[in-house]
Amino acid sequence: MRSACDQRCLPVCVLLYADSSRLAARLSRRLARRGLRSVDAGSGPIPRTREPGSARLAVVLPRRSRRADRAGTIDLLRDLEAEGVPALVRAGSWSQEAESGPLIEWLPERLGLDELVGKITTAAHYAPLIQALEHQRRQLRRLGEQLNRHFGQIDQELRLAGRLQRDFLPPKLPALPGYDFQVLYRPASWVSGDMYDVFRIDEHHVGMLVADAMGHGMAAGLMTMFLRQALVAKRLEGSSYRVVPPTETLAELHHCLLRRNLPDSQFVTAVYAVLDIRCGRLELARAGHPYPLHVRKDGSIAEVGPAGPLLGLAQVPGEFEPACLTLTPGDKVIFYTDGLEGLIRLADGETDNRSAFNPQFSRWAAGSAAELVREISGRLDRQEGSLHPDDDVTVLVLEVEPAA
Repeated sequence: MRSACDQRCLPVCVLLYADSSRLAARLSRRLARRGLRSVDAGSGPIPRTREPGSARLAVVLPRRSRRADRAGTIDLLRDLEAEGVPALVRAGSWSQEAESGPLIEWLPERLGLDELVGKITTAAHYAPLIQALEHQRRQLRRLGEQLNRHFGQIDQELRLAGRLQRDFLPPKLPALPGYDFQVLYRPASWVSGDMYDVFRIDEHHVGMLVADAMGHGMAAGLMTMFLRQALVAKRLEGSSYRVVPPTETLAELHHCLLRRNLPDSQFVTAVYAVLDIRCGRLELARAGHPYPLHVRKDGSIAEVGPAGPLLGLAQVPGEFEPACLTLTPGDKVIFYTDGLEGLIRLADGETDNRSAFNPQFSRWAAGSAAELVREISGRLDRQEGSLHPDDDVTVLVLEVEPAA
């Protein structure tokens, strides 16, 4: 790319648009004495060809008294701007009619020939630089248009990917006598790194999965969809089947990810639980996920904390500990992703107890599952930056309905 000094050294061709050929000839001679080459363009079209490495400057001299000629002059100025040619126009009294851009400079109608030559000489000095800047501006505009189209395509693809991911989520939660399931799912972008599922394994068992892939966006979304498809909740054994325990299910998911040879930066946290609806027995296992919360009928909250490594990390064994709860009427179990921890727990420095909960959350947890989800949703709506959250948020609540 030429420097600004190089641009100023380019030869300049002055295009003379004058209704009077006599005026154009006089002006051409005066410009030649200044070392400027000019072309009498008359009232014709803008010359399309020019010497390589040259710049153009237009000088437009319409008749002063003929209003009928103004429309033609305005059309000419629009063509000059479209071509990126700077122009000097001696028609200052009606300059506003043209609605011209920055490449057009309007001169007084009574400007004398000597002054006009001086203006042209000065403008010709800067014409190459103006041409170079205009060329760069047009390139940047084209680049901007290309980027807008590119980002539009990406946005459309992300929308479609987000729609596909939502198709992997349950269209509705199971309706079981004596049990209530409530969920809040808020992706930070079109495609989420969070996912959940609640599904019937058989007539007596319900599976519940909440997972969080590293980050959020397309890669994390693909991980969660793969994880859900790889989950095995029951396994055929001869003519019968058995419900797979959560520890075995997570271990199989862990090894399934390892077989894909994913980088260590791609890992998943998850919690998987199986509920026996006949007796309220809940068996669960977790893989580096935030501890599920057991909320008893009296409002007390306890963490359910079996140990378990992250899914997909090659350097850790796939060994998971089980945890079992027997739920009674009025009990709730809350599964959530780390995007909600700031709302559930007290901030660092407010307490030395890792299990201390935000008093406001404790009050919400004492209500019904539906009320809890509604309060969390409202709080997220009122938070600063709620339109552009930093992380995905998912909370799944299982409630044993209180006895009548």
